[in-house]
Amino acid sequence: MAYIGRTPTNSILTGADIADGSISTAKIADTAVSTAKIADDAVGNTKLNLASDYAFTGTITGTPQTLVKTGSLTSTTDAPDYNIDSVFSATYLNYFVTFKFAIAGNGNNCQFRFRTGGSSNTSANYQTMIRFGVQDASLSQTHGANGTSSQLAADLRSLDSQGMQGFMYIFNPFSSSTYTMVTAHYNSKASSGAKRMHYGGLMFDDTTSFDGFQLSANTGNGSTVDIQVYGIKE
Repeated sequence: MAYIGRTPTNSILTGADIADGSISTAKIADTAVSTAKIADDAVGNTKLNLASDYAFTGTITGTPQTLVKTGSLTSTTDAPDYNIDSVFSATYLNYFVTFKFAIAGNGNNCQFRFRTGGSSNTSANYQTMIRFGVQDASLSQTHGANGTSSQLAADLRSLDSQGMQGFMYIFNPFSSSTYTMVTAHYNSKASSGAKRMHYGGLMFDDTTSFDGFQLSANTGNGSTVDIQVYGIKE
């Protein structure tokens, strides 16, 4: 291009020379600007490294969370009992629990106890009624009045792959003004190989506050456990 007189001096185009919206995002290639060219505080925050771990400290709005995880316990080490503490609090009234439990000694039982402050409650206040059906359509039950624990299942098969699995709703465990009650539904396999489907529940016949619970073998050891505890948000 020819100019009359002096050739204009070159000048660098700045952001102030570009009106907002004058260049659409569709006109900008995905790789037009490398991450190295973006300042850490270019968008009021640091660049994200997708290989790093980040802790979320904000508030979630919109779709509510119904279940909020409060604790878990996973073990494949043989032990007479498995304790999960500090999972109940005043934050949530009721809780949903999933669990798996296998026994080390063929024919032994799974027992349940509540815990407070790291100690299991063995007072004779456990009231239990668990009904179960077998695949051949026969029915039976485990039950107990004023026991020092609740028996969830008896005569279990000692194979980790065939351990009992299911869920429980635990109501008011942290409250010291109402009874704690449990509704349970789970499946197990007997030492004979019979497949059993259990349903029922238990209650603790006293106004006692609990912050955890225990799954244990009635004798010998358990062999594996997986417990996941969720507070039910109201």
